Amino acid sequence: MTPGISAIDPVRDPAIANLAQGARGAAAEHALNPLRSAADDPIRFFLAGPTYVLHGVREAQRRPPVAHRSAEFRGAYERASAGLQQIFRTARPVITATGSATLLMEAAVVSTVGDRVLHLVNGAFAQRFHAISRAHGLDSDQIVVPMGQAVDPDLVRQALRRGRYDAVTLVHSETSTGVLNPLAELARVTREESDALIVVDAVSSLAGAPIETDAWGLDVVLTASQKALALPPGLAFAAISERAERRMAEVPRRGFYTDLVRYLDKHREGGTITTPAVTLFWAAEAQVWGILAEGIEARWARHTALQGRTIAWAADRGLQLPADAAHRSPTVTTIAAPPGRSAPDLVKALAARGFTVSSGYGDWKPTTFRIGHMGEVQTSDLEGLLAALDELLV
Repeated sequence: MTPGISAIDPVRDPAIANLAQGARGAAAEHALNPLRSAADDPIRFFLAGPTYVLHGVREAQRRPPVAHRSAEFRGAYERASAGLQQIFRTARPVITATGSATLLMEAAVVSTVGDRVLHLVNGAFAQRFHAISRAHGLDSDQIVVPMGQAVDPDLVRQALRRGRYDAVTLVHSETSTGVLNPLAELARVTREESDALIVVDAVSSLAGAPIETDAWGLDVVLTASQKALALPPGLAFAAISERAERRMAEVPRRGFYTDLVRYLDKHREGGTITTPAVTLFWAAEAQVWGILAEGIEARWARHTALQGRTIAWAADRGLQLPADAAHRSPTVTTIAAPPGRSAPDLVKALAARGFTVSSGYGDWKPTTFRIGHMGEVQTSDLEGLLAALDELLV
């Protein structure tokens, strides 16, 4: 556990304790998230997001809303936030916003950039950071590498030696291609060559791939609820370093709903800046506990095993994986359809068999499909999907 982080105690919330107790007996074979139970059918939902939400988490969300400044909500908020610190591997605050991750992408840009920003772009979601900067009229540069490739830390070193930037943005796991950028190395180079803040989109990596927010010196790490965290869509979370907090206070125009300084101020009061999606917090509190009960390192290992099985299956059948072999994401794999086969038709045929996968993204859409093996997916779930694919590929 990261120093300075307190372990979450689910017993303090009877609602979670009751959910867990009811799930344990029926889920003895699932020595993973204790909230998975006999009420959960085998997962057939393999989108690259949103992901399958456990029955116990959905049940938690059914609790009626309460006043968001009440002691009841504050308790849930504080417990969920404490658990999120363990998942983010940080002793710093983890703030919550009601909205998509794009909201916090924009908030991170406008709250940290007063002058210039450098964007590391290797896919559609990394490009979104640049689009946000352009929309705000910011002076922004890009390092662009081809789809399917990771960003080379040496390119970042060269760019930082040519000019000064307030922040460097990147996407850890590029969901559009299934590439995992070398986050630790990119952060190390940025720290060595500049004082730029390191802003990370960890939307499809947090809780599925190793991220060490404090140990790697990351300044803003943001994510969304509906990917490897396996929550319903609608919440976004961000860890913010002390260095970033100091620097953000000097940025004159941070907006209102995008002002991360305001989020931190309200977080320290035990809540959010405006009325949040209260019932989603009930779900978040339950699922955060479930993730920690599994163990974050064990969860990372499970995702790596799912990735390995998917890659091995594709290799055995001669299918091509367009993402760089040295930098593949453990949460989503992009697979090229066999020659002469339409990837969109394969996606539709799987749907007719009750399985959901993602189409390819952008220019890769006609030729590839994506398997999201993240969240609460287990090997037995994945084997069902791969068997259905085998039937289609005969």
